[in-house]
Amino acid sequence: MITRRCTQRQFLLTPCPRTNQIIRYSLARAAEVSGVRLHAVCFMSNHWHGVVSDPLARLPMFLEHLHRLIAKAQNAWLNRRENLWASEKTSVVRLLTDADVLEKMAYTIANPTSAKLVRSPEEWPGVLSYWSSERTEVEMPDVFFDKSGDLPKQIPLNIVRPRIFSQLTDEQLTQMLLDKVETFIEHARDEVVEAESSFVGATVVLNQAFDSKPKTEQPLGSLNPRIAAKSPTVRVRAIQSMRAFTKAYRAAWLCFRDGIRDVLFPAGTYALRLHSGVRCAPG
Repeated sequence: MITRRCTQRQFLLTPCPRTNQIIRYSLARAAEVSGVRLHAVCFMSNHWHGVVSDPLARLPMFLEHLHRLIAKAQNAWLNRRENLWASEKTSVVRLLTDADVLEKMAYTIANPTSAKLVRSPEEWPGVLSYWSSERTEVEMPDVFFDKSGDLPKQIPLNIVRPRIFSQLTDEQLTQMLLDKVETFIEHARDEVVEAESSFVGATVVLNQAFDSKPKTEQPLGSLNPRIAAKSPTVRVRAIQSMRAFTKAYRAAWLCFRDGIRDVLFPAGTYALRLHSGVRCAPG
């Protein structure tokens, strides 16, 4: 699961036709060059969530292309020059089981309702798609991008089924996903009723100023998890695996630094594999 926020929590991604097109085109291009597979995405006014898989081990390439293209094009559209994204690292959380993937997909889809913005995800005017809802061709936006340049004028945006619950048909998995989404929706609606409040509504969202931000304070010192698993056994095993990787990588890096070029790095090594051609253990 991927999450990244805009700088200062500003509403720099407030939905509008041009912003939505910039996001869709950038998503399609980043997925095309990296091989990352999109399963569910939701772009809110000041952050985005996505559930993806990375069969070619190129997730950093995907994030680099996506965030750079959106930042440059959106800044050109808004006539601004400062950072669009927050300086903190992109949150990348590994989802360990089929149930964890489905849970985070449902969370992503229901996010506009969970945030008390719209009564149902279908009312969200921004980019929100999951694997059964979108297979479209995206035209190059008419801002920032060079129509005579090398980038394609039109790119397919494919939101595909994740490799989970292989025993279920597409229809069965879709229904399971929508049932979980409904759980999030009902919880949000109950909270609104209990607080004697109301949903903000799409009209108010569309009229937000790009340089405004939420009135609520952002909590400091919150955790930044790297894995998600409801099963304690699975979670502990994953933590042990991450520690083993870090230990093995550090030992290999020290050898490489000292001139031993045939040292074997652990599976999962990215930058040195891509840029220096180091040997890696099989995945």
